[in-house]
Amino acid sequence: MSDSTPRKESHAHGLRLVVGAFPDERFTPRPARQPFAPPPPHLVPVLAELSRGTPDTVACRNLHMSPRTYSRRVAELLECLGAESRFQGGAQAVRRGWLVGAYLADTAEGG
Repeated sequence: MSDSTPRKESHAHGLRLVVGAFPDERFTPRPARQPFAPPPPHLVPVLAELSRGTPDTVACRNLHMSPRTYSRRVAELLECLGAESRFQGGAQAVRRGWLVGAYLADTAEGG
């Protein structure tokens, strides 16, 4: 596209204008993100069951937990992740790198 070059130049010009508007301010890059702490060990099996999409009743059996205990652990996991839903929790777990190992293990087993 021939019109992409002027647009890029336009954006660069706009950036120069913004940076030039504050000559006394120094540009400092953002510090690198701190790595997230790993999930609490007692919540790892719950996270694994959720990541597999296991129904709650089956997950309770697999983990030898009562439905009430499993529900409390899921709520605790979502709180640790700062999520209001299981979907948000899954997205946060991926962002934190908590699901990479579980995904790779399932893939290696052909699951």
